[in-house]
Amino acid sequence: GMPVMIRTNSATELCITRGQEGWVYGWQAEVGSRGQNVLGVLFVKLANPPQSVKFDGLPENVVPLLRTSTTTLCNLPDDSTISVTRSQVEVLPNFAMTDYASQGKTRAYNVVDLNNCYLHQSYYTALSRSASAAGTIILQGFDAKKITGGASGALRQEFRELEFLDEITRLTYEGNLHPSVTGDRRNTLIATYRLLKGETYFPTMIHGALRWSKSDPYLGADLPPIPSRIPKRRVSESAEQNKHSKKIKPEPAFQKKRHEIAQHSMPLGTKWEANSCAYDAVVTILYNVWRDDTIVWTERFNALNMELLGVLSTGFQNHMSGRYTLENVRDYFRRALHRSAEGRFIWGQFASVHSIVEYALRAREPIISSELRCPNGHTMDRNTIVLLNSCLINAVVTHQNRDNNGGFRVITSSKCTACDGNLYRQSSYVRAPPLLAFDVAECGPGYVVEDRVLVAVDNHSWSYNLRGVIYYGHAHFTARIVTTDGVVWYYDGI
Repeated sequence: GMPVMIRTNSATELCITRGQEGWVYGWQAEVGSRGQNVLGVLFVKLANPPQSVKFDGLPENVVPLLRTSTTTLCNLPDDSTISVTRSQVEVLPNFAMTDYASQGKTRAYNVVDLNNCYLHQSYYTALSRSASAAGTIILQGFDAKKITGGASGALRQEFRELEFLDEITRLTYEGNLHPSVTGDRRNTLIATYRLLKGETYFPTMIHGALRWSKSDPYLGADLPPIPSRIPKRRVSESAEQNKHSKKIKPEPAFQKKRHEIAQHSMPLGTKWEANSCAYDAVVTILYNVWRDDTIVWTERFNALNMELLGVLSTGFQNHMSGRYTLENVRDYFRRALHRSAEGRFIWGQFASVHSIVEYALRAREPIISSELRCPNGHTMDRNTIVLLNSCLINAVVTHQNRDNNGGFRVITSSKCTACDGNLYRQSSYVRAPPLLAFDVAECGPGYVVEDRVLVAVDNHSWSYNLRGVIYYGHAHFTARIVTTDGVVWYYDGI
């Protein structure tokens, strides 16, 4: 009789869907690989399913849930890998749930605990699950200021913009929208509408609390320069290819006169769609590197790996010829990643930049040789040399842990069997790939990104120049693009 919630879409036609609630009706146990009892099948009686479900031999609305398995590849501190497989029936105890999980549900008796809610949106979500005021029970006290202190400026601005979009949508539906109102993003769409109507115009249905004034002004977004005012680029960068691509803003240090900005080669990027920000940042940086010399970088991409970088170089060529948009190229690359690692790159879901770069920059031949060493010179009792094929350096490399050849050492948690000292992993380059990436997520505050790195291989020195930095914050990836002439541009696909 324990209340549970199903956490996977096993069979939507049978109401076995993510978020469906129910109660444990029974179960069948199995013997595990080590002789232990494990849950094999869980029988759940669905609570108020959209339609009646009947399995042979089971009561109405009782459904069987089978155990599923997920395999994860784990990288250990000594650079070895192990495969871990977890098997479980994907349900959760459902004695309580968060405001987020409760969205879309209605309760005849709604018991809520508002004391630890941070925002008024949480109060609204929790309380609006009730079918009636009489059926609402508030367990303990709460902070009334969170729902009586007024909305923040950012939230009022959001509601104001929604009022504009509501009116624009209605006029479009009625066929009465003026043809001068255009835009592929809401900022540009609202800006052209306000330009038509005037800055003092209010949408007809706007609430009085949302009206703006001199003391509480409408905060219009800063729009990028109008592309038609920027001088034409080289013939190879046709107007057709740029028409659909995301323009990128220069950093404040380069916010000079517009004609000075136009002299630089403006990068192009993709527009965000379906949680694509991690893919957008990687593809945008690689595209602006590739288009510096399309012939040379096509050869380099294909030489590194055809499975992913080859897909990108082919897509970039089709974009340059006008056949694909950059968004098409990104989506083909996204599907190629999905085929390479279906569990990591699920369409429409978030992905990490680290995983994308790790797969995209995986070379056919070893790039780095890595060896565990004792700081006191003791000999290892086993072979600790590892050859890595990835161009992604998963370590914070600074002048303090880098040697003259560009190699680096990182302290590990492994211990020397002779002196119990922490072993360090000494890494050196055995090949100089065309691209290098560094994961500095654990660098901490004050870390300075160098704009040039020297790598020595077989007594030859190779210089790598910084071409992009990807940042993560507020559940979103953005980037800075560095062009060959040293200009830094800020990129955000939204």
